[in-house]
Amino acid sequence: MRLITNIGEIQVGDVIIYKYWGLSHEGIVVKNSQNNEHEGCLDVIHYGADSLFAKRTITEESQSFNLRTQTVHVMSFDGITFEANAVVKRARSRLGEKRHHMIHNKSLQFVEWAKTGKHLQWTRHTAYGKLQLHYVYGWCDLEKGSIVEFTYYGINHQGILTEFDEDQRTISVIHYGTGGLFSTRTIIEDKLDMDLKTQTLKMYQCVDGMCHNEPSEVIRKAKTRLGEQKWRAGNRSWDFCLQCLFDTNQNEDLLGNNIYCKGSIDQKVEKKVCKICFDDSHDVDCVFIDCGHASCMECAGRLDKCHLCRKVIKDRMKVYIDS
Repeated sequence: MRLITNIGEIQVGDVIIYKYWGLSHEGIVVKNSQNNEHEGCLDVIHYGADSLFAKRTITEESQSFNLRTQTVHVMSFDGITFEANAVVKRARSRLGEKRHHMIHNKSLQFVEWAKTGKHLQWTRHTAYGKLQLHYVYGWCDLEKGSIVEFTYYGINHQGILTEFDEDQRTISVIHYGTGGLFSTRTIIEDKLDMDLKTQTLKMYQCVDGMCHNEPSEVIRKAKTRLGEQKWRAGNRSWDFCLQCLFDTNQNEDLLGNNIYCKGSIDQKVEKKVCKICFDDSHDVDCVFIDCGHASCMECAGRLDKCHLCRKVIKDRMKVYIDS
C-alpha cells in the first residue's frame, strides 16, 4: 500500500483506498482530472450507496480529492495483475451489479476480482478430491464443461454448463430437472435466464493436479444421459455432475458423493458402528447436512451439534447402506 502525496501519481487502473461515508473503502480509478499537486477529480468504479446503510450498487462516479485534508493510498498486489485497460473493462462489465455482501462481495473483493481475477473460494470435498467453489460475477469467469450451482425451485442445484450467451443473458445446463418440485425428475438440457448483476451463480473448479475429464468429454458424457429418469439418493443432480466430470462407475459411487454436503462422510461409516453409542445393532445411517459426519438415527435425533466438528446440525438425511 503506497501513500499518495501527488494526485498525478494515481494512474488509470489503480486501486485506491480512501474514506467513504467515514469508512475505509476501495475503488478502481478510470479517469484522473488533476487540478494541481494536491487537488483533483477522480472517476472511480466501486460499490457505492446514497447513504451508509442504503443498498449498494457498483457505480462509476466522480469524486473530488484534496490531499491536504484527505488520505489516499494506492493498493499493491502480489503476483500478476491485468493491464490497466483490461482492469477498467472488467470493472465496467459489472456496473449496475446489486450483489453486495459484507463478507464475500464488498468493494475489496470487487477490486481484487477486476485487478487480478481473484475469487473468494470455498472447498468442497468429494471422493475424487477437493473442488473449489466460487461465485461467478462476470461472463468471463464461466467455463463450459464446469459444474455450476444455481437456484432451482428455491434450493441450491447443480448442472453441467454447456453454453452461455452474454448478450442474451442465458446459460444452458444439463441437469436433473423437473416440471415441478414434486414431478418426475429427468436429465434435461435447460436454457436458463441469468442476470449476473442480480442473480447468484457459482462454479466448481478442480484443484490443480486433479485428474478429470476435458470439458468436451464432460459435456459428451452429460449429453449421453439426456432423458434418464433414475433420480434417487446416490444419483441426484450433484452425483450426475461428478460422474461426468470424473471417470467413475456411477453404480459404485462412494457414499461421500451421494450426499450434498461440504465435507466428506466420516470414514467410520464403513464400520457401521456409531461412535456415540457404540451399539453394533445400530446402523450408521444418518448424515448431517453441511458437515457430512454421521451417526445412527437414534443418536442423531438427540444432537444439536455434530459430535466430531461441533458444527450446528442444519438438517439430517437418512441413508441406506448395503449390509
